[in-house]
Amino acid sequence: MATTRTTLADVARLSGVSKTSASMALSDSPRVAAETKDRVRQAARQLGYVPHFAASSLRSQRVDAIAVVVPHDTQHVFSHPVFIDILEGVLTKANENDLSPILSTARTASDESSAYSRILRGRMASGVIVAAASTTDENVTAIANAGYPVVVVGRSPKQPGIVTVGIDDIGGAYRAVEHLVTVHGAKRIGHVSGPLNHQSAIDKQIGYIQALSDAGLEINPRLQFEGDYTEPSGVEAARALLPEIGNCDAIFFANDQMAVAAMEQFASHGITVPDQLRVVGYDDHPMLRHSRPALTTVRADMVEVGVQSMNKLLELMAGALHVENLELPTQLVVRESCGCPSTSV
Repeated sequence: MATTRTTLADVARLSGVSKTSASMALSDSPRVAAETKDRVRQAARQLGYVPHFAASSLRSQRVDAIAVVVPHDTQHVFSHPVFIDILEGVLTKANENDLSPILSTARTASDESSAYSRILRGRMASGVIVAAASTTDENVTAIANAGYPVVVVGRSPKQPGIVTVGIDDIGGAYRAVEHLVTVHGAKRIGHVSGPLNHQSAIDKQIGYIQALSDAGLEINPRLQFEGDYTEPSGVEAARALLPEIGNCDAIFFANDQMAVAAMEQFASHGITVPDQLRVVGYDDHPMLRHSRPALTTVRADMVEVGVQSMNKLLELMAGALHVENLELPTQLVVRESCGCPSTSV
């Protein structure tokens, strides 16, 4: 006899189907074959599975809405250009399919679960896109186990059963550092990361370390700083690294906001970019393309990430049994801050 801890994933595993298919079978979806429905229902009875209320509501009727969960506080979300781009892509595709998007953010910076709880409490959406979840966030699994089709923005290696849409952050970071080494001869390269409990920041750090290692260069912890993708943390990083600037040729920043803020802080201390210090950012957001000097950066099309996340969610909502993860490419955009003549606007 199963315990009350039995989940939809257990039912899906026993019946040999995906969680989405199991949920649709239990909801008597016409897209699922009768034999599959019987197999899933038998597994549910055998395990004593009791569906979550939210999953039950999805079975009773389709809700013409999708939820976009960003487990950060609202101020954090709307101050970050990357989130705005992701939302633009999601909303564009949702509108094309007559789906109303619901944005759910956290009540406070330390309360990830509140961004999910309002989705789980009622019949708010037919599918969920999760953006910028931390690597320790267990709520994504809870949403999936409740019967929702789920797509996560970014790599999610700790949740192999979840469909993801992300960008090649490891390769993007690698190319940025490789450029500094091979084109400019930089040997002492620092890194200002994003928060290292998020996979995007981890992946950029991996690319940074791999590029230095492949070039036979020192990986110096004193030239590394963990930021949080905000402008204030760029300022803080610059101040923290000032004592090491004499031993540093270049710094790779995990996003443009931190890079631009740090360049301004360095300038206030008489350190000029790129003459005394080469700088490379990440994201290439239009709002930050007019820095002086013009910022060399890694371009990532986050609007397209939003579009493709919605495409994957539509596949899941339509009952697709196998939906492939997607990783979009990145491109190094060379401008002046690394020491090159600007070749792109």
